[in-house]
This record gives sequence, structure tokens and C-alpha cells, in this order.
Amino acid sequence: MTLFQYHLLGLALTLVTTLGFGLFVLWKNPRRPLHRSMALYFFSLSWWSGWECAALQMPTRELSFQLMRLEYIGVVFIPTLTCTAVTYLLDFTSRARKRFLLPLYVFSVVSLFFATIYPTKRFLSVSPGPVAYLPVWGWAGPHYGIFLGFWLGVGLLGHALVFHRWWQSEGQERTRLALFLGGTLFAYLGGCPEFALKYGIRVGWLNPFGLYAFPIYVGLLTYAILRHHFLDIRVVIRRSLVYSILVTLLTAGYFGAIYLIEQILQMQLGYRSPAISVSAFALMALAFQPLKIWIQRIVDWLVFRIPQEQLARRMEQLEEQAFQAEKFKAVSTLAAGMAHEIKNPLTAIQTFAEFIPERYRDPDFARRLHEVLTAEAKRMQELVQELLTFAKPKPPQVSPVDLAPLIASTVNLLSGELSKRHIQWAVDCQHNGTALRADSDQLRQVLINLIQNATDAMPNGGQLKIATQAVNSHLELTISDTGTGIPPALLPKIFDPFVTTKPDGNGLGLAVVYSIIQAHRGSIRAESEPGRGTTFTVSLPL
Repeated sequence: MTLFQYHLLGLALTLVTTLGFGLFVLWKNPRRPLHRSMALYFFSLSWWSGWECAALQMPTRELSFQLMRLEYIGVVFIPTLTCTAVTYLLDFTSRARKRFLLPLYVFSVVSLFFATIYPTKRFLSVSPGPVAYLPVWGWAGPHYGIFLGFWLGVGLLGHALVFHRWWQSEGQERTRLALFLGGTLFAYLGGCPEFALKYGIRVGWLNPFGLYAFPIYVGLLTYAILRHHFLDIRVVIRRSLVYSILVTLLTAGYFGAIYLIEQILQMQLGYRSPAISVSAFALMALAFQPLKIWIQRIVDWLVFRIPQEQLARRMEQLEEQAFQAEKFKAVSTLAAGMAHEIKNPLTAIQTFAEFIPERYRDPDFARRLHEVLTAEAKRMQELVQELLTFAKPKPPQVSPVDLAPLIASTVNLLSGELSKRHIQWAVDCQHNGTALRADSDQLRQVLINLIQNATDAMPNGGQLKIATQAVNSHLELTISDTGTGIPPALLPKIFDPFVTTKPDGNGLGLAVVYSIIQAHRGSIRAESEPGRGTTFTVSLPL
């Protein structure tokens, strides 16, 4: 193959792998901003590689240049989309993300204008003749260096942000960031020699073999997903599937090797004996079986790390240890929370009890004592009841449930309090009557707790929105408010017992909600921005 053909092959492999990876990431979770931004980043790579591959094969230089202009729709956004994915990967706040990305997108759009809509030779033009091994190429104008400086600088900035977080992280997150950082840096270094060709400079073997860094980059991120759940994507690797693919490849290689060896021997020795051919097949078959076992062991180590039986035993031990650790942690948390919550009522009761010998004949004191004892006893009774609900939730009594009437009746029940707080509410049910098999009473408790939380977060009024929609095999319920929001440091802990932002709250409401959703084999997550509001998303299987 010529260097030009290697160049085209590298672009074609980049197109296929980056497009496939982008579609896979988007398919796994199209609603998550991280997945969408990562998919757009890989789509920009596939757009660049696809149009460049086509441009290099056009019959005329003018047509090649027109396709190169289309190619730059992807090129100008590659570093900006890289940084966009990085901001979501590193959990930037919405405000910080906007401030950081806005100037990058502005510069990318301006570059796109000069590269496509308003082409000028001072930015980019078609080369006057062949460049290195390429028959036609984009030629850098005097102003191209400004764009190149932006492109390289923004790419370096994105890598620096990931490196800074990697340096501070540990455990699984550190491994994921290391794979992403190493792979992205490897791909950038493999692609940057393309810019040198714009000035007629070939960087040794990196032109064209640096293009093969992109398929390797995709392979590295695929490994990060399979082994370390990168992007929170979990793919179950079935051992039988891996072995089926392995045996298929080995069998094809076996027969290919037999055919090739026989052809070589016939050409060199000129034999035509069927007995020799059968003997060769037998010898290869004997060598094939131990070779297959040896390769299976390598796969066990590389993919599963340890043999499956040992892995199963280790998983049982780890699950038992994790269960014991979580049990002790729960007991400790409940004990600390109980001590804190019961302390306040007991302090009030003790204070009044100290004045009983002196003021027991005072009617006002007796009335006040009765009110305090009744209120504090009721408070402790409610606390104990919520603890029992949290510690021993009853199994769901499932039946077909349509969320639309359940939401309507629950909102109607709480409408008086919502109106009193000057809260406007809207309900948008788009699940088209799709029924769940769930416990309607427990789901009503979830709705009440989440709506009351939203109400408490909007003491001066606001907007409450409740929406449903069917997504794949799940029904999603979202409850959004425009309240005070949840501090970022507290957000990962809000479903833990006794964690609350309310001065008079006990922090068990969301813990009960979480246990109910878990019992229904669903999930719940929260997104919040201080001062802008909070959104809870409940996903329940259909």
C-alpha cells in the first residue's frame, strides 16, 4: 500500500470507530448531558475524518476544496466540544460551565464563518500542487495561525483540567480519568501532524500513521467502559459470548492457516498426496486444542482478570463484607440521628419539669405544660414511626397503577398549602396512560414527600412542575421547583437518613422515598443549583 492509501485507511477507520462510539454513548443515555456532549465530540471527529477522506478522492481540485470547507464544520468545534465534555465529566456548575464555554463557542463560530461561509485565501485555500504524498490538500493562509493557536490552546486547556482533577482524585475515578486523559492526549498527538501538512511539512511517520491513534483511542475508552464503567455505562460481558467469538476467530484462522500452508508446500515441493494433506490437518488439529485453551486463559486474565469460579467466590466475600459494613454504618447513623432528634424534645420536657414543684398550682403554667408535653410526645412518636418505616419498610402491594390520576388527586390534596404559599403548579403527563405495577399508597407517599420538599424550598412562592413520560422500558416522573436549591456539597448525601437543609426537619423524608423507590426496583436522582431550584427524577420499570 502507498502512504496515500494508508492515509485514506486511517481516516476511514477513524470515521467508523468514532461514529460508532458516539452513537453507542448517545444510545446508552440520551437524556444525560455528559453523554450528549461526549457523543457530539465524537461526531465532530467522524465529520472531520469522513469529509477529508472524501475530499482527497475528488476528481477536481475545486470540488476537493469545497469538501474541505465542509470538513471544517467539524474541525473548528473539536476542541470546544472536547472542553464541553470535560466540563460535564468534571461536574462543573451550570454557571461556571457557561462562563467557560461561551467564548470558546464564539471563537469556533467565527472560525467556521471564515472557513466556510466567507472563504478567503488568507485563512485556507487549496494547495498549489501535491503536498508530500497527498495529491491535493488545504493550504494555510497568513491568518490560519490564529485559528491553529486557538485550536491547540483550547485542547491543551481541556487536558490540563482533566489532569488537575486526576491529580486530586483517587480510586476508580482516578483510573477512569487516567484512561480518558491518556487516550485523548494520544489522539490529539496523532491528529496534530495534519496541521503541519497545511504548511507543507511532513512530520516523519506520523503522517499518515498518526491517524491510527483515533481507533486506538476509541478502543481505550471502550476498555474503560467495560472494565471501569466509564461514563457510568455498565456493559455485561458474558463469558459464553466472548468464547463464542474467540472460537469462531480461531476456527477461521485454523482453516486459513491449513489452506495457506498447504498451498505453500504444494508450490515449493509440488506434492499432490491426499494422505499428506490429511496428516497435516490432523497435526494442526492436535495443536489447535492446547492453543485454544491457552488463549482462553489469556482472555480470562485480560477480560475477567481471574477465572470465573474464583471471581464468583470473591464477589460473594465482597458482598458479605459490604453488607456487614453497610449494616454497621446504618446502625451508627441511626443512633447518632436518634440522639440528636430526641434531645430537643427531652430538653423542653426537662425544662418544664424543673418548674413543676414551684408552679404546679399556676393554671397558665399547667396549660402550657400540657401543650408542650403533648406536642413533644407527638413529635417523638412521629420520629419513631418514620424510623420504623425507614428501617422496616413493608413490601409493596403491587397492582396496576396509572400515575396521572394519582398525581392529580395528590396535588388536589396539597393544593390548599400550595395556594397559601403562592406557588403556581403545572402537571404534564405524557405517559399516555401506561400503567405501572406498583403500590399506589407508597407512590402517593413518594409524591407527597417530594411535593412538600419543593413547597418548603419556596417560602416566598415559585413554580412547581410535575411531568411524566415513558422512556424505553421505564416511566420517568420529574418534580421540579424554582426554590432555594441544595448546596453542591450536600447533594450526594440527601438520601441518607438525618441529612436535611430544613431547620426543623429530621432528614428522614427522602430516605423513606429512596427506600420505597428501591423496593419498586426503580431509581431516583436529584439535580440542583443553589438559588435556581431542584429537580427530582424518579424512574420506575414498566
